[in-house]
Amino acid sequence: MAWTRLELRDRAAPPQAASTTPIGLWTILALSAAIAALWLSLRAPADAQNAPDATFRAEEHLSTAVVSVRKPGSAEQPCTWQPGDGRWHCGAQDFAFVGPYAGLAAGKPIHCLWLHPHAGNAMTIVKWPELNIGDHLEARLRLLDDVASGQATRLQIFAAGQSVGTLTAMDGRDHPDLDVDLPNGRMRGELRLEISAGDNDWRLACAEVLMTGKRRAPGEQTPIDKPLARTPPAKHDQIGRPTP
Repeated sequence: MAWTRLELRDRAAPPQAASTTPIGLWTILALSAAIAALWLSLRAPADAQNAPDATFRAEEHLSTAVVSVRKPGSAEQPCTWQPGDGRWHCGAQDFAFVGPYAGLAAGKPIHCLWLHPHAGNAMTIVKWPELNIGDHLEARLRLLDDVASGQATRLQIFAAGQSVGTLTAMDGRDHPDLDVDLPNGRMRGELRLEISAGDNDWRLACAEVLMTGKRRAPGEQTPIDKPLARTPPAKHDQIGRPTP
């Protein structure tokens, strides 16, 4: 029996894909980075428009605040919200409240937040635990007309856990103002006011606090807190009692 010899010939190998060279890899990475940069540049204006507005005026949002008084060495004592008055009652005295005020300061009419400090170097604390934090804050501290020179009244302001600044007034002629850009950080956080005086005798303090602007933080999209309708407060006398 004759054997037939079969010769196996190598078929032509299929063409192989060219290996990725270092130069080709860098080209791909550079192209990807360029595409990502273009996408971000196109998306940024839309994101800025969608970022929540953080406009906030302190005396217009009192019902959502948390208000308390802390004496040195003691725990904070919460104040009581009175919807009928639209103010927080922090004691039996006429001046012991936190609420909207209309009066005169430095000879000019003012609408502000009454923050007359309490005795014994006690600190009045007004805070909003969870707000949209803007990128700019303005604040003014005034002692009402006819207030003579005396112990310094200090108002400290904190936003999202960071100190924004301190305003100090000695008498009715002082006009401490604060106008600052807020440091970068989370979109949501606490706004906190702390006011005190070594001697609270006739420290008739009133403050304006306005936060504005928009800022974003990765992964956070929270709607704006609805501002309350602005209604002019009733006029008061020099110790905070409403007048006709």
